[in-house]
Amino acid sequence: MSGERSKPIMIGLALLAIVAVIATIAIPAWRNHRVSERLDQALQSGEAAKLVVMEAATVRGGLSQLKPGDLTYNPASSLSAYTSKIDVSETGRITIATQNTGATPDPVFLLTPLDNSAAGGNAPVVWSCDIIAGATQWMPARCVRPALPAPATTKG
Repeated sequence: MSGERSKPIMIGLALLAIVAVIATIAIPAWRNHRVSERLDQALQSGEAAKLVVMEAATVRGGLSQLKPGDLTYNPASSLSAYTSKIDVSETGRITIATQNTGATPDPVFLLTPLDNSAAGGNAPVVWSCDIIAGATQWMPARCVRPALPAPATTKG
């Protein structure tokens, strides 16, 4: 009779062990997913700044022709719950400092404009993205280095 009473206890302990193993795997994965989502939202906050740089480069005829007054931008209009600061340098580089993302420390991204006009592409500017502070494990998928095609050469 005592063997019959211990079966439900053993089944309960086995189920508890299975739940513990699943939780050990699922909770960190869920946390990492949430951090990645928040960092992606922080990067989206820089889209307006990127537009300002691309427009100025198009109007001026390239990134090398930018003037200090060309990149007038109000970063406060683009801040989000996960973005603490957005800066645009005179060369068009955009720094995005994140906050409240769950990453420790919160990453800082550097978006660097690259002249794509020689490649004959639709966009005169493509963007390189790097983490300049924080762990590189938080590099979002949308934050990749573009491969610029080599300029066409003429045969002589």
